[in-house]
Amino acid sequence: MRISIISDEISRDPVTAAELAAEWGIPHLELRMFYGTRAPKGMSEGDFSLVKKAASGFGLDVPSISPGLFKIRLEDPQIEEHRGELRLQCLEMAQALGAKMMVIFPHMRPSEETPDDAWPDVVVEDLQQTADLAAERGITVALETEKPCYGASGQSMARLLDEVDRPNCGANWDPANHYNYNGESFRPGYEALGDRIVHVHVKDGTISEDGKRRVVPPGEGAVGWREQIDALIADGFGGLVVIETHFGPKVAASRACTEALLGMLADAGEAVE
Repeated sequence: MRISIISDEISRDPVTAAELAAEWGIPHLELRMFYGTRAPKGMSEGDFSLVKKAASGFGLDVPSISPGLFKIRLEDPQIEEHRGELRLQCLEMAQALGAKMMVIFPHMRPSEETPDDAWPDVVVEDLQQTADLAAERGITVALETEKPCYGASGQSMARLLDEVDRPNCGANWDPANHYNYNGESFRPGYEALGDRIVHVHVKDGTISEDGKRRVVPPGEGAVGWREQIDALIADGFGGLVVIETHFGPKVAASRACTEALLGMLADAGEAVE
């Protein structure tokens, strides 16, 4: 199984992130934050080269990026930047790094009361245009399931992908985000998406009786990560499985998440690629 980690979950310094990832036995990095900015904002071609060199110096590559494209409400004035200059910068960064996977978002809902499957047509149009531009560069677009956004559950994301209907556009399946949205374990959303899952983010969580949410290492929460790993193996998933720690302290927590995931893979007899 191809195991990666979001670089800034270790450090926003790409050299430190690459050094520790290699030490922990993780062969890939997903770029999200670069020092004080969410890549690619504020980055130059030299910065892209720095990231690629930092990874390769420790025997790693950067096969995916998560630039936060369309993690914004439609009424936000910056939406035009996402449709224009920022979108092109994201694609240029992916090409510069050699990344063939770009994680983006299906726009933020106006409020939590808005159903996650009540997207307007313009959301589909933005995603189709992005997928078409990515296809010209040989890049796959992965739409992330996340609570504030449309397509927050696996079931609604499956319907959204039906409407987008682009061969290079699939789901970035984050079962913890699915759980955070509706309290379900991984199974219903995973089965609804099926082979449209092209990328996976790994974190786990709990929701207490009073509604407090806590992120924990995979296997210690309510997602059902051991069963999810078994399902991914059984289904022959060939994409990246990316650790997204989301709690601190940063280095210790990311190491704990890495050890938990690698332990589950070892128990399943699955090699890390």
